[in-house]
Amino acid sequence: MENNSQVIYNGKRYIILYQYTSGFCEIKEIECFQTIELVHLSELISAT
Repeated sequence: MENNSQVIYNGKRYIILYQYTSGFCEIKEIECFQTIELVHLSELISAT
């Protein structure tokens, strides 16, 4: 997955802000612009 890709995490839509080489990603919920979460790529489902 690439930066700015839409993904599903815990049943909600997010956008990948940044993907680290370690496999972790900074994601931001589409409906909430203030919260950024750090999760592993294996926990994300592609929304496309």
